[in-house]
Amino acid sequence: MDFFEDYPRLESAQQERFQRVVTRLLAGEVLTPGSPLEPDPDWRFAERFRELIDSYLRIGGWGFDLDSTLRLGRAVHETGAQRVRFSKLESLVLCMLRLHYHETMRLAAEEDRCDITVGLLRERLVHAGKPIAQLSARALGHAVRRLARHSIVRIARGFDADDDEVIEVTPLVEKVLPDDRIQEIAGRIKAYVSARTPVAEQETEAESDPDTLADEPQRDPSS
Repeated sequence: MDFFEDYPRLESAQQERFQRVVTRLLAGEVLTPGSPLEPDPDWRFAERFRELIDSYLRIGGWGFDLDSTLRLGRAVHETGAQRVRFSKLESLVLCMLRLHYHETMRLAAEEDRCDITVGLLRERLVHAGKPIAQLSARALGHAVRRLARHSIVRIARGFDADDDEVIEVTPLVEKVLPDDRIQEIAGRIKAYVSARTPVAEQETEAESDPDTLADEPQRDPSS
């Protein structure tokens, strides 16, 4: 499909849905089918019009990556402009959640989700060697909310990182850190915790892989 030829042919309601979908994608959101009880109509639209969405996004140097296996769709910049820098603590939390996802989902059914409580996450980080003094609710809460901003995890509104609060790890974590890097992830955790860097100094170089997370530019397809 070609955006300039095929977009005007859409019905009015479809054009509104198209604008909603691309706005979500360019805001850094990741599309998923939703739950059986609450399916996401944007996902169904994106599956049907994936080529049209991709054609539009490529005008601005982006593309539409729809993974049918992981059941997620996202905007990906052709030059990696959506690269995201994480602090050391954020990267450590990301790696630990990836290991938890790998352990939990190996034998899980396709419809199952991967949850972990803040208390268990903190316990696993301490067991790996991270000083508990560096894992306050404030520090962990900031790190988890940063991951949630990029759809790697889902958390409830008003998340305060209390021990009993639940973090849902989304399938996007498999895109950020693929299965073939599990051993590397485990080694990275050891490297992070052995550094023993104070929280105040953890705003440094740890970085996610390029071509995985989207920035937040927005573009109105009606313009």
